[in-house]
Amino acid sequence: MRIFYIFLFLFLFGQVAVAQDYVLSISSGTIPEGGSGSLTISMDNNGLDVQGWSYGACNDTAFLTCNAVVDGSTTAIVNNGSPPGFNEVSVNDAGFTVGVVICFTGCAVLAPGAGYELNVATYTGNSEGTTTVAFCDTLGSPPVVTVIVVDGQSVAPSQNSGSVDVVGVPDPEFTYHAEDASGNYNPGDGNASVSVAISLSETDNSGLGAPFPNETQGFSMGVSNGSEVFPTAVNLSLPFTADFAEDSLFSNGWTVGVVYSFAGGNTLPFPVQTTVLSIDYETGGSMAGDEDGATVALTWDDGLGSPPVANVVVVDGGSLQALFDDGSITLNAVVTVDFIRGDVNGDEKVNIADGIWIIYELFLNGPTSACPISRDANADGFVDTGDAVFVFNYRFLDGPEPSAPFPDCGQETDQTPEDCATSFCG
Repeated sequence: MRIFYIFLFLFLFGQVAVAQDYVLSISSGTIPEGGSGSLTISMDNNGLDVQGWSYGACNDTAFLTCNAVVDGSTTAIVNNGSPPGFNEVSVNDAGFTVGVVICFTGCAVLAPGAGYELNVATYTGNSEGTTTVAFCDTLGSPPVVTVIVVDGQSVAPSQNSGSVDVVGVPDPEFTYHAEDASGNYNPGDGNASVSVAISLSETDNSGLGAPFPNETQGFSMGVSNGSEVFPTAVNLSLPFTADFAEDSLFSNGWTVGVVYSFAGGNTLPFPVQTTVLSIDYETGGSMAGDEDGATVALTWDDGLGSPPVANVVVVDGGSLQALFDDGSITLNAVVTVDFIRGDVNGDEKVNIADGIWIIYELFLNGPTSACPISRDANADGFVDTGDAVFVFNYRFLDGPEPSAPFPDCGQETDQTPEDCATSFCG
């Protein structure tokens, strides 16, 4: 009632006029069914100084219930840093009304400007669907009229309604991730071994009213692979021993099913991406003679096994289809040559002659070894006097023997093509 008389007093100073210079807007947004969300009411003042305002905002209670209304950032300080001299707010399920007089003595006004935040209203979502929150002149007794007060006149502003989508609370969403991994192989034999991490994460839908994180009770997975590789082992990585964990390996992929606890004693949330498995792959010589390398796709697959194993996460006894993040294995051709560590002269023995060769090569302009990596007898990554001393100690002073490859021919994984010109073993 006080709003009505105050704005009636202000109205007597002039006639109501429509002016595009003053725009009231209600923001749009998404509110979860059964949850809450907020809408902002703002003003653009493209005209003269504003002395006050009143308005009503109506909502359809079939979709929304209005719960509360607070001052916006502009209203809170509009009176020279303080709240307005008069500020009346009335809230009911179907909407709210506001009446503001900035200062009865004219000590403060709202100067021209855009994006002034007048109020923030909070709503509960009642049922799914799209609805509108609109300015209205029907709320209150007598009803509160939507006007802007300028020079004592009540001016009808332009009005923009807000659109609200009330959405159902989504089911928990989980994503399966297969990492991108790589491995090296020698085209001479085409063999490579690669381990790939498999992880799981949950999408945070708490902003849509969904609980987060959710406790999972188990999962099943299946990933197919290209013909260049085949899986050899599924390694479970959980903080406890699962009551059930069964995997199957195929030439073109693998499957696994896991139940943490039949009695429900163990559950796992995945608020962040967490590794749950690692899969070992081999090429089995498939890359022999191929010096170009290859990238093998790892694809989440619901069709592996008999019957097929689905990619699902179990929450509250229900199966939720997972989202997928595929991975890959990059196979890199790295030419390596067999050698024996310390066999500098290539006679397939490590003895005094090799120590002398190192001394001559380094200091006396002796011949250069055809397999430079073999000179690193002590495997410290350098070729120097220490390697000659290492050989002498090994042969004559009961010193340690060279590390692999020794005493048989072998390879070192970090070799480069220049390490040996040709095979250095007979």
